[in-house]
Amino acid sequence: MNQRRRLLLTGAALAVFGPRASHAQAFPSKTITIVVPYAPGATDREARRLADIASKHLGQPVVVENRDGAGGTIGAQYVAQSKPDGYTLLYAAPAVITVAPLVGKPQYGYDDLMALARASITPHLLAARADAPFKTLAELIAHAKANPGKVVFGSPGNGTAVHLAGEAFADAAGIKLNHVPYRGLAPAVTAALGGFADLVIGAPGAINAQVEAGKLRALAQFGATRAPALGNVPTLTEQGVPLALRADFGFFAPKATPAADVAILNAALGKAVQSDEFKAFVAQALVEPAFLPAAEYQKVVDAERAIYAKVVPKLALENK
Repeated sequence: MNQRRRLLLTGAALAVFGPRASHAQAFPSKTITIVVPYAPGATDREARRLADIASKHLGQPVVVENRDGAGGTIGAQYVAQSKPDGYTLLYAAPAVITVAPLVGKPQYGYDDLMALARASITPHLLAARADAPFKTLAELIAHAKANPGKVVFGSPGNGTAVHLAGEAFADAAGIKLNHVPYRGLAPAVTAALGGFADLVIGAPGAINAQVEAGKLRALAQFGATRAPALGNVPTLTEQGVPLALRADFGFFAPKATPAADVAILNAALGKAVQSDEFKAFVAQALVEPAFLPAAEYQKVVDAERAIYAKVVPKLALENK
């Protein structure tokens, strides 16, 4: 009889406190997914390394999933329309929200995603196929002026930060280039190697190996100053083209993600970005770790949005 009473009391207690205990479960309590909106290549490798490190601080698995296509908007849309609970994040360049809604019609807007944490700064690298009819930036510009619209540059897709960088370069140099979008930087590099594109622009980690192998020729980097790992490659400004651009890669989350979850994610991602393991990894990829918490990263993204809102109409990217 006593045993039966104890069982009844235990059942009653579970009925009363079970749902409450479940509701109060601390974040995170399950696997976190990071979506990379590009084809497999440099960006998802970076995201996977951060995911591995961050999972140790979060106490839950963190997995990376590629959802590429449409210049990054397919993956960005998936995250923007996900439940804002901190379990689905985006790892990308800000262009997926600062540029894409200006040049196309994705099923999300600028306000549907919020900056979560900046991870790295990537200088754009401009390289030409080894047998191109120009060997320097000056020769490229002269050739493009003599052959307007005939020089082809490949990018990871329409509306990406790289696409915009190429268009901005052409505008600053006073030339007309023919843009061909690919499903990621790796396919764009392959196109240049195969002679289907004259130029490729993007993260140096995916391009410089081919430069060192003599299969591509580095012409310029787009940073305001030379990146330490690319010390032998002059900037655009050094070569008379008044333009400096970079990609501030980082994490984004659905807009209404709870502040408490954002704080927890910020702490873990900050530790991951600033870890010796990640610093060593990005050094090999010619990328600079540059953590910023959510509020500070949002300021960077807002400033980029303001610039592109003026630049994009001028470049008529919606027609590219």
